[in-house]
Amino acid sequence: MESGVSFFLRGGARWSAAAVLAAFAAWSPPAAAQLLATDVAGVKLGATAAEVEAVLRAHDARFKFIKVFWQGPDGKATTAVAAIKAAVPTGPGDISALDFKRPDGIAVYFGLSHGRAQAIYRQVADPRGIPQEATLQGVIQKYGADLGSYPGIYVRNTDASGKATGSCGASNFGWGGPPGGADLPCGKALRVQFDPKAPGVAAGLQLWLLDHQLVFADLKVQQSQRQVAGREAARRSQDAIRGNKPTL
Repeated sequence: MESGVSFFLRGGARWSAAAVLAAFAAWSPPAAAQLLATDVAGVKLGATAAEVEAVLRAHDARFKFIKVFWQGPDGKATTAVAAIKAAVPTGPGDISALDFKRPDGIAVYFGLSHGRAQAIYRQVADPRGIPQEATLQGVIQKYGADLGSYPGIYVRNTDASGKATGSCGASNFGWGGPPGGADLPCGKALRVQFDPKAPGVAAGLQLWLLDHQLVFADLKVQQSQRQVAGREAARRSQDAIRGNKPTL
């Protein structure tokens, strides 16, 4: 698999606007959609762990993998996948920590209740530099118009009905861990942030893609399960001491 920003460009030392736009020609999103694509390098929101792993293994043969599993009530790992992280290592070390010099790294987080990809983080870097404006135009062609207001940061978010909105952020997670929460009024949210290197040139970028509805639904189920487990634990505790009532 070629190096570089493969969901924007593939290989080659010369990075031109024409090459970026040609790389996006394969996508034909519906004009009415508010977020025109819901994948990162082919990894789609809503995909299963098996589907995600297959895409990542095909994406880059250099990828090293970390798979994290959800814990059960007993604290032991279950067979439910919580996260899959894949990256091109920059040296002999492991890929557990974020490395901004890493050529490519993708972390995907799954819900416990539905087992679907609900948050995707990507970090890429290239020592040659990345043409920021050309790459941004590729992002816009794939996902839709930029709704942000800060230079070097692309934002496109939707509310729960799919309508574009300036709120509903997507950067409360990353390589280090999953989303810490979600907002019920929100839908899907995307953020792309460039790391400046020189005027018009980026050293790399980070991308966050989050489905608030999937995260919120999963957290709600988990909360309900914890409440049920708590009531059951309290009942067992009461049953265990029921005969210990002192004589008054």
